Amino acid sequence: MGHGLGLTRHCGLRELALGFAGAGYRVLLFDYRGFGDSGGEPRQVISFRKQLADWAAAIDYARSRPEVDSSRIITWGFSLGAGHALTAAVRDPRVAAVVTVVPMFDGLSSTLAAVKRWNPWNFLRTVARGTKDLIGSWFGRSTTSVPLTAAPGELGLLTSADAHPGYRALVPSDFNFDTAARIALLFWTYAPGLHLRRFSRPILVFPSSVDQINPPGPTLRRVRRCKSATIVELHCDHMQAALEPNRSRLVHATLDFLNERGPSAQLQ
Repeated sequence: MGHGLGLTRHCGLRELALGFAGAGYRVLLFDYRGFGDSGGEPRQVISFRKQLADWAAAIDYARSRPEVDSSRIITWGFSLGAGHALTAAVRDPRVAAVVTVVPMFDGLSSTLAAVKRWNPWNFLRTVARGTKDLIGSWFGRSTTSVPLTAAPGELGLLTSADAHPGYRALVPSDFNFDTAARIALLFWTYAPGLHLRRFSRPILVFPSSVDQINPPGPTLRRVRRCKSATIVELHCDHMQAALEPNRSRLVHATLDFLNERGPSAQLQ
């Protein structure tokens, strides 16, 4: 199980994992390099390439465990992590099924949703910081940061009315809200949903009809082209998907999906 933009395994994943573990599944939570409990320098840098390498390493580690059936690996991701969960499965044909929650399948639409809430001054500040950070990374300079979230009108990547309260509802008190600003310039380039047209293994998708962070329209258009997809639509703010009562619904719907369409991952 991997989390979303800048989040760690301590941000609501444990509670979801306990629901799956209680049903007999073995669950592996992990932090991306440079975040949370994982090592790596520089810290707080979101790199699609490196995070996908972390997914591959997590899958390999799970397969190495004696209590795990290596033919029944399932990837589960939230938001950006959902895009990674799909991409990791595409790259690893032995992954048996995928579960995605409020998925980031189209970086361009998610970027546009964020940018339209920035005022002109904060747009210029974010682009300037992103440019400085990106160019500085080429020369080994220290990162230039931007807040992951902020209140509407303030400087931050995600400034919809639900974003900052939603993050605060999930994160621990010592959570680091800063991230390397280069991601503001690069996020639009990532479109994991393009894989769906040819994806044939079972995939469960939980889009939200009112998601202001990952707009549901582009997600649903891509998912409906995938013949192996099961859609369970939510009606909640983006981050609320990981909180009750939606959390229980996610767990129950996922277990039903895996019992009906996925591999039996329970130990016999």
